[in-house]
Amino acid sequence: MIFKLITPLKHICFFSTIVITFFISQISLNSFAQTSSNQEIKGVTGGSKNSGDCGYIASQPNYVINLSQQNYSMSVTVETTQGKPTLLVLGPGEGDRYCILGESIKGKYPQMGGVWAPGKYLIYVGDSQGNQNPFTLKISSKK
Repeated sequence: MIFKLITPLKHICFFSTIVITFFISQISLNSFAQTSSNQEIKGVTGGSKNSGDCGYIASQPNYVINLSQQNYSMSVTVETTQGKPTLLVLGPGEGDRYCILGESIKGKYPQMGGVWAPGKYLIYVGDSQGNQNPFTLKISSKK
């Protein structure tokens, strides 16, 4: 008799947990989707490592982005008043490589935007000529 009483209670508790979890996840997803995030990172372009087609970069990334889920609207821009800046993005998959060249004198800053898949991105801010100039890396996202 006790077993017959406990079994329906287990199902009701399990179902209640699923329903509560569903509603909590919907609330957090909706509020997360409406938030935006903007960051500015300052640094120096270039480095001693020749990347080949994307100028000279530092031996370590200037910034690392870890996305736990897809971001539908994210932009990374390098702003500088000197040199020929480059933006090298590695990731999220092995072999994924994006190189964007810029020209600071003409105000053509390297920029990469759009939909970003989940994963780890290594961001290098280089210089086509190997010079080292101050830069601001602007990362903006609307989730």
